[in-house]
Amino acid sequence: MPRRGSLIKRLSRVGIAVVLLAGVLWAGGVAEARRLPSAVTVCVDASSGVVRRVASSSVCAGGTQFWSASKPAPLLCWDASSVVRLNKTRLVSVASASGCVAPLRAVPVGKLLLLCADGKTGVLRWSVTRVCASGRKQTWVRSAATPTTVATTISTTSTTAVVVPSVSLSATWIQGGTFPKAVTVTTNVVGTIYFAEGDFVVKTVADITSAPSYRWAKGTVTSANTPTSIAIDVDAVTNGYYRVYVASSQGVLSAPATNIVTISVPRTPTAAEIAAGTTTTTTTTTTTVALTCAQGGTCAVGDTGPGGGLVFYVRASGTFACGATLASTCKYLEAAPTTGTSAWTDVGRTWANGGIPSSLVPGADGTAIGTGYQNTSDIVAQSGTDAATSAAVKASEYRGPNSLSDWFLPSKDELNQMCKWARGQAWTSDATVCDSTGTINTAPATGFSTDYYWSSFENDADSAWYQTFNGGGQNPRSKSITVYVRPVRAF
Repeated sequence: MPRRGSLIKRLSRVGIAVVLLAGVLWAGGVAEARRLPSAVTVCVDASSGVVRRVASSSVCAGGTQFWSASKPAPLLCWDASSVVRLNKTRLVSVASASGCVAPLRAVPVGKLLLLCADGKTGVLRWSVTRVCASGRKQTWVRSAATPTTVATTISTTSTTAVVVPSVSLSATWIQGGTFPKAVTVTTNVVGTIYFAEGDFVVKTVADITSAPSYRWAKGTVTSANTPTSIAIDVDAVTNGYYRVYVASSQGVLSAPATNIVTISVPRTPTAAEIAAGTTTTTTTTTTTVALTCAQGGTCAVGDTGPGGGLVFYVRASGTFACGATLASTCKYLEAAPTTGTSAWTDVGRTWANGGIPSSLVPGADGTAIGTGYQNTSDIVAQSGTDAATSAAVKASEYRGPNSLSDWFLPSKDELNQMCKWARGQAWTSDATVCDSTGTINTAPATGFSTDYYWSSFENDADSAWYQTFNGGGQNPRSKSITVYVRPVRAF
């Protein structure tokens, strides 16, 4: 009996241990499950592949993607040239079909990555320290091993590859003697062209097609990125100005083209037009439409310029010399936009290829407003065309939303005006130097860092001038130092 009792006691102890161990494992499993990050909603820029965290599909053209530890992201790349020294983060983008092409590198595959989302833009950056700075949302994702076609979720149950549609055209005036009565458009997608008369609110295709028939027209584009002539039945629509849109085969509507179509044709008004009280007459009518800043009209600070950037400087009176040889005249400066199509992300570069230490650049000596283009052209002419190392080349190769080729690295005085705008400092004179007052990225200025930015003004063989957007100070610095770049253009 004693032996039997001892055996029972031993068995009881084993049973208790097993139960306790199971409890620990269960608790550990729960804890591990709790540690797994929840899914996040992201938006992938169709042109650059740059990823930002969003709250819903309503703020992402064409829909969103959902990433998590259990639902990996596509293969992700990081840009070595985009490292921010202050918070040790790197810009992240979705790999193209060919993978991460230099200078991009693949992030670790299959491992959980800590990405930090900018508090304002939502743009995701990979943290070197595995810690996100204050104001940046922690975002845990797992990168896939191979390139994946960028697909966006249109609903919670289906995914479709989406390209953000866009349309462009030259300013067109159709009159009685105009032949053919058509406009030439270029789109980045195959789809339907819509002409919407007047200024009624357009957010979807239905907003256009639900309007009276004499207020809109349509045509078809069968070849993307190819100029296509679209005929307009001027007898079926009223005289006036028309904004132009393209809708992709997936029903996604573009933003309106920068230019407009104006129709002014002598004809008898239709019964529907008469009933609606339109002003169409049997004589030629002239519809005066004030051109926007982007169309060549008068500009104010904050307007969208012809290059698709934001206007940050307006000459108070008269114009200033500008252009590659200073033979042109300009009145405005616009900065590369950090949102929308062809959005710019400030990157760090040496002043020229390899910094070109101990080498003077003949001609890169302009400080005044209007001289940045000439400075930049002279730097590129001497140092070569390596955008991966040269601030001047990087700025000059930017084309912007409207594919213009006259972007450049600002001069010392042009950079100072941009600094004041970026900090929301009221303009009093061109000579006023940017300082620490105001707040960086005051609307509509966006995407600026409180760090150093290159000008195109050379100090000597070894150094060039920069400006800090934290306090506004301007000083020469070694050409071999990596400093931020923001392209501008004059017009």
